[in-house]
Amino acid sequence: MFHVSLRCALAAALFPALHASPALADIAPSPAPSASPTAALRTIGTVVTNDRKPEPIGLTSQPTFVIDRARIDSFGDRSVADALQAVPGVEIFSYGGFGAQADYGIRGARPAQTLILVDGIPIADPTTGAVQLSQFSTIGVQRIEVVESGSSTLYGTSASGGVINIITRVPRGEYLAASIGSFDDRDVRAAVGNGIVGFSFERHVATNAYPYGALAYGGASDFASGIRSNAEGDESTGRLSLDLPVVAGFTVRARADASGTYIGAPGSLDFASETATQHTSTDSVLVDLERATANNTLTISLAGSKTRLAYDDLAFNNGESDVDTGRAQISLRDAFAFGRFDGVAGIDLSRESGEFAFPYAPGYPASDGFPATPAVPANAFGKAQAQAAAYAQFGVAPFAGARLTAGLRGENDSPNGSVLAPSLGGTIRSGVVRFSGDLGESFRVPTLEDLYYPGYSNPNLLPEKAQTADATVAYEARRGTLSAGWFDRNGSNFIVDDPVTFVPFNAQRAESAGLVFAASSRPIGGLVAEASYTNLYRALDLTTGSRLPRNPVGQASLSLTHPFLGDTRVSYGMRWGIVGSDGDDKANVTPLIGEYDAYDKLDAFLRYKVAKDTILSVRGTNLGNETYAPIFGYPAPGRSIQVELSTR
Repeated sequence: MFHVSLRCALAAALFPALHASPALADIAPSPAPSASPTAALRTIGTVVTNDRKPEPIGLTSQPTFVIDRARIDSFGDRSVADALQAVPGVEIFSYGGFGAQADYGIRGARPAQTLILVDGIPIADPTTGAVQLSQFSTIGVQRIEVVESGSSTLYGTSASGGVINIITRVPRGEYLAASIGSFDDRDVRAAVGNGIVGFSFERHVATNAYPYGALAYGGASDFASGIRSNAEGDESTGRLSLDLPVVAGFTVRARADASGTYIGAPGSLDFASETATQHTSTDSVLVDLERATANNTLTISLAGSKTRLAYDDLAFNNGESDVDTGRAQISLRDAFAFGRFDGVAGIDLSRESGEFAFPYAPGYPASDGFPATPAVPANAFGKAQAQAAAYAQFGVAPFAGARLTAGLRGENDSPNGSVLAPSLGGTIRSGVVRFSGDLGESFRVPTLEDLYYPGYSNPNLLPEKAQTADATVAYEARRGTLSAGWFDRNGSNFIVDDPVTFVPFNAQRAESAGLVFAASSRPIGGLVAEASYTNLYRALDLTTGSRLPRNPVGQASLSLTHPFLGDTRVSYGMRWGIVGSDGDDKANVTPLIGEYDAYDKLDAFLRYKVAKDTILSVRGTNLGNETYAPIFGYPAPGRSIQVELSTR
């Protein structure tokens, strides 16, 4: 689940280089899809992330999108990063093929500002504040809910950009799938369960030895075409899950996960690292004890995880860099409703720790426009931080078609101090038109890596604080929905990396603002159309006037799908995505260190029911064979084809 951040990887790789010449039938059926006036994607009728309790999606005050199991199956999304493609406002920046790191964000927020949950529990690496979503398998995942607005009132630190909640369920029935594709990509999936207890497993490998075209940026930044090497990926994931009704109205839900990933870490084209590898192993456990009555639901959650990440580059770094992390959390939550009033209140207690061990790294003088790097002795140390928070949010329906909410969270993040995070929200429906909006304060505290990683940290960092606002108007017609939204996040002490030294610092003032337009049709002749456009017209460090890095000015997507309906034996579809330049190139960065390519990407699938329980699927990715580097120096794979045989 976890990964070494770009700063860690560069710390290990650049010292010498700078001076060198399921598809799943095992998932219980979700509620019937229903159109949402806030979502361009097909959505289910009930969501749990927006207000930390089940509720109709039409009552949410924040934009909420849902990636359902059917969509994941259709496009064959093997990782959560794959599944998040085409979600309005979500940004994905991949460093390569399967297994390679993928940065992500929501509407201008970066990974450490975007909270990732699994079944409502945070899973970010405490050292980096991020999750390796490109290595997080979709096996056993029922749906993914994306809330696109500041959510610190209910979830605390790192939720200033929004929340991505990966929701799992117990398998039901038997499921098998196997596929083979370009770049020696091979995948096997299996699951079995009865809805009460079940097990899911995936094994995925790929050589990722793919050709890439020439990349021209001008002068010394040009790269000739070649073959990507040392980019292989190897991932195994297993999940045991339980959903057991017991006496006295209590239900026990539990899951235990184990995953292991091996990848090559080839580095960028200008600083290649042909011998570097990365091994990650993660074990996690979650137990929910829930008691529901007519008016309230009390839930106690116990969760724990540990991860070991080993970055190995014997040729350059004289050994192995290890990071061991752990996280434990206990939460008590009570959701209640009485007539026109509803609410949720609870307590979150957690502790995170990280242990770093790394070999000696020599220092180098400044050269070629890069600053001097200090020598770092072989060292090992551990750091930890704890969180304790109480929160409450209350809602009221003053009249039919309206709902207002107000909430407050008090959180202490040791050793960073205490903070309050209030919020106000509301939604009003008039016929087929719906208005919704939200105001709040969000925050994120520095990660262990931000504060303590030798040579690439800043112990004087302050917590980020931001004021967030969004407003959406939606029109729901018989044939589909249209929505338009505005958002703004304006704050102080934003933690960003220096583009040359990679040392984090607090940008005194920063702001991200933009517009989101979305549309979706109901089935017309069996065909469903979805489209969206996100315009991030403002993403600035207000102190310097420079645009914040990796924030594309514009993103657009279009998808057409024809699912299996009734006795039909054929399903097909396509999605086309366009990502613009982030504007953070020659105009705003001195010296120029890289450009982020604008590009478009076309994916498609065709599925045929060979028999009742046998489906043959053919899928294509980047069918236009576009040549681009979403991250400077990291070329994306070209056209690839995958063939799959599955029981569903």
